[in-house]
Amino acid sequence: MRIPTRADLASLLRSPLPVPSRGLPITDTAPDPGLFGPGSVTWRVMAEPLLMLGAGRALLMQAAHPLVAEGAIEHSTYASDPFGRFERTVEWVTVVCFGTTAEARRVSRHVNRLHGEVRGSLARGHGNTRVRARTAYSGKDAGLLLWVHATFVDTMLASHDAFVGGLSAADADRFVREWHAVAALMGVPASMLWSDRAALSAYVEEQVRSGLVLPGAGSRLVAQTILNPPLSSARLRPAFAALNFTTVGLLPAAVRRGYDIGWTPAHSAAHAAIRLSVRRMRPTLPARMRTSPVYDRAMDRTLGRLRAESA
Repeated sequence: MRIPTRADLASLLRSPLPVPSRGLPITDTAPDPGLFGPGSVTWRVMAEPLLMLGAGRALLMQAAHPLVAEGAIEHSTYASDPFGRFERTVEWVTVVCFGTTAEARRVSRHVNRLHGEVRGSLARGHGNTRVRARTAYSGKDAGLLLWVHATFVDTMLASHDAFVGGLSAADADRFVREWHAVAALMGVPASMLWSDRAALSAYVEEQVRSGLVLPGAGSRLVAQTILNPPLSSARLRPAFAALNFTTVGLLPAAVRRGYDIGWTPAHSAAHAAIRLSVRRMRPTLPARMRTSPVYDRAMDRTLGRLRAESA
């Protein structure tokens, strides 16, 4: 993987943020804080647009599980419409974080209906040493749902640490617990969840260490589309290559190796330098790169400003 230049990084930070093509996905004007609200760690973390520098890590971590990857191959539009698929994932995360309770429940019911249609078995050659061909999978399997939930929470914390910083250990623990509300909407049993970040990290590390979550051929097929989607213009390639670098650098080393991504000490040093550079640059970035417009709207809604404006 090519190490990005300063110009590549600058181009990435100047790039427009991926706002859904239909506009902001939260529209309810009821002054309801939703699942989290202004005093939550979730709102503080998720208000940071710079988290997008590592967002793809969640997708790559999910796809590292052969059964999750197979579900994507057989039942999603990841290959035919990769940007649309990513947009819909971002929309779901945005709504459960900043929407009203009704909006969060609505979008989660929709995703659960889609998950209910996902079932099959692992194709020959798509497994790893722990997950063999013909292993059955289901979009309602609690273990797979738990892994997907873990990748979101773990990735958001890892991305915040890397590109924003300043989150205390107590706040990170609270963030993990706050997301139990999302897990409940998605059908993950409370008994399977973690009380703090250390427990979450231990779970992720064990899934990888055991070999259960290591990329097989199906995982690598999905990763090819995640890392190399069709771009509308060649001018986007330097910025997208830089985005891939910031994302891949957050993966566990074993997962990177499973994806056949070359990574040397020089890559690690460059990634560390980029993380430090972005954290230092953050106060000088344009406002749109420091605070999400969805956060601003959610704050206005919670304070009753949206209803006052429409009155």
